[in-house]
Amino acid sequence: MSTKGENIIKAFRFIQKFYSEIAQLFLKLDDLMEREGWDSARGNTTTSDVSKDIQKPAKWLPDGSFRLYENKSFANVRKGIIACYIHEKLKEPILILGAITYHKMDEAQDWDIWNLWFYGPGEKNVGLLFSEDEPKRNFIREGIIKKANLFAINLVDITNEEDIKNKVFKKLLSL
Repeated sequence: MSTKGENIIKAFRFIQKFYSEIAQLFLKLDDLMEREGWDSARGNTTTSDVSKDIQKPAKWLPDGSFRLYENKSFANVRKGIIACYIHEKLKEPILILGAITYHKMDEAQDWDIWNLWFYGPGEKNVGLLFSEDEPKRNFIREGIIKKANLFAINLVDITNEEDIKNKVFKKLLSL
C-alpha cells in the first residue's frame, strides 16, 4: 500500500474516532439534561444537511453535529449544543451552547444556534456570552426568535466527563 493510501485510511479512522468521542459527549449530556427535565427535541438525530449528491462532495461529511433539548416547563425554549467542525470563520472546532426562546416553538429549526452564531447580528467570541433580543439577519427569519443566548468553547477543551458536566452542562442550564 502507498503512503498516500495509508494516510487516507488513517484520516478516516481518525474522523471515525473523533465522531465516536462526540457521540460520547452527546450521550453524557443527554443523560444530564434528562435528569433536569430536558428531553431530546430530535430523538437520536445529530445532523442534517449532509449530501449524497455527486455534485456536492464538500457536504458528504457534516460541518457540525447537534443535540437539541426541550422541557415542558419552558414551552417556547429550546436549548442545545452544536459541535462545529469546520466553517470559514473557525480556526479550530468549537462547541456552541445556546438557549433560544421562540415566539412559536413550531418555527424552531435544527440549525438556529449555528445560524445565529455564524450569520446573526453582533460580534461573537469564544468564551464570551452573546445575548440578543429579536435577532434577525441573513439566515435568521424575522419575528421567529424572541431571545437568544449563546456561548462557545473550544471543542478540544472538553476532554472528560467532568468537563462535560462543568463546562457544558452547567453552562447550558444557566443560559
